[in-house]
Amino acid sequence: RASTPASARGSRAAAAARVGRSSRLRGVVARAADFDLDALMPDSIEGDLEGLQEEAGANFDDDGLPLDYGDVDAELAVLNASAGIVDRGAVKYRLIRLGGKEAVPALKAAGASSDAVEALLSLAPNEGAAVAFGEKTAMVHVQNGGLLVVAPDTVADKLLTNANESAADLAEQCALLSLVGPDAPSLLARAGVGGVMDRPLGAHQTFGFEGRPVVATHGGAEMFDDFDTRTTTLACCNLVADEGVAGLLWAAMTSLGAKPAGTDALEKWAETNR
Repeated sequence: RASTPASARGSRAAAAARVGRSSRLRGVVARAADFDLDALMPDSIEGDLEGLQEEAGANFDDDGLPLDYGDVDAELAVLNASAGIVDRGAVKYRLIRLGGKEAVPALKAAGASSDAVEALLSLAPNEGAAVAFGEKTAMVHVQNGGLLVVAPDTVADKLLTNANESAADLAEQCALLSLVGPDAPSLLARAGVGGVMDRPLGAHQTFGFEGRPVVATHGGAEMFDDFDTRTTTLACCNLVADEGVAGLLWAAMTSLGAKPAGTDALEKWAETNR
């Protein structure tokens, strides 16, 4: 398989090559809780996130995103019955940081209603909501001094265009992994990050590993068109991780029982859970 284009893959390189790089997200997140990934790791680990996915049997698309691991139906069954981990990449869904005086006008210009924006402004840090942008939906998480947005690419482009310097595209710094399925809450609890999915959509918690933040969010609504924002829960936790520890995080979650699943199975899961 040809090497993955850096621009399409969010500059995903070997994790070892990024160990010394600081993350811009470090200044974004609220206080990080202690989280010992070392205690969850196998005795040895070699390779970056993409290498681990190759070892698990991933079939990749042209952007280097795992479409499947050989059996889409079996992976869909995992998402419906237990817990799967899915690499979401940085193409179809994007991570955006909004802050400053242009954040609110940017939300409205991208299609969010005034009522939705007012509801967001009433939330406290570590809360959030599913917000409609026309027919599309984004997860907006309230943090100290700004907003962390998980959005479809079309919504992300509008936010970046309208927010100017008040927005940052986090594709170069962060990976987006999703834990999906009814067993995801208990898996997170075993990892020491319990309670996130017991709270309404948008809730999130930050934990750290070697000084690098990982944000665990109760999300998933970004996958749905015409999402009913009255829905308060989905069986999905989005993990926003510094690229430097994405492979370690993947290994930790799979060691706890999460099964690799591709985006084809995830799309089918979203279709059946509308």
